[in-house]
Amino acid sequence: MPAQHWAELGDPARLVPLTVWTTPTPTQPGLLPPAAAARAIATFTSSEDLVLTVGGPAGLADAASYLQRRHHALDTAETTSRTGWSGPAGLVIDHPTPTPTAPTTLLPRFVGLAAQLRPGGFLLTVHPPASGPLDPLAATIAAARAAGLRYLQHIVALTTPISSGALTPPPASRTTAGQFLTAVHVDLAVFTTPGGHRA
Repeated sequence: MPAQHWAELGDPARLVPLTVWTTPTPTQPGLLPPAAAARAIATFTSSEDLVLTVGGPAGLADAASYLQRRHHALDTAETTSRTGWSGPAGLVIDHPTPTPTAPTTLLPRFVGLAAQLRPGGFLLTVHPPASGPLDPLAATIAAARAAGLRYLQHIVALTTPISSGALTPPPASRTTAGQFLTAVHVDLAVFTTPGGHRA
């Protein structure tokens, strides 16, 4: 599908706020830091909301429970069904494939995830840094917009603490032969559904 048609299907182009979330302890590059997971759940849900997660670390369930949110972990096949839990979700946290993929390939997944959300609910997608010429995040944004979701915010979640004013990755995560950069963050894209008091 030509690019201009994707713009017509989703919300109009506009500036999206960029926020940086720090982390208190080192986290494996590419994973959502536990502190960022808890912050996302606290920010984008209300008490007793349902949080659905697709992939990601097991600690997401602990964060949801600690914040008194119901939680259900989905596998990829469940993104289009609603079994094993009741009611729509206030937040879905998804870990799409880090491999660059066409928006048309991702669209069915995001249509299914959008259907899991209550009006005004949020979809948060987690993306490790991309090193190639194609950005998987761009395809995610196009597919989510085409699924009727509004791109709300871009969050850079640091996986390395700031020490003395600088990012200092632990030695084990620093560059090896053939690498030019050390991953020190994950990108979080936040989308919302139309309607609801928090949209």
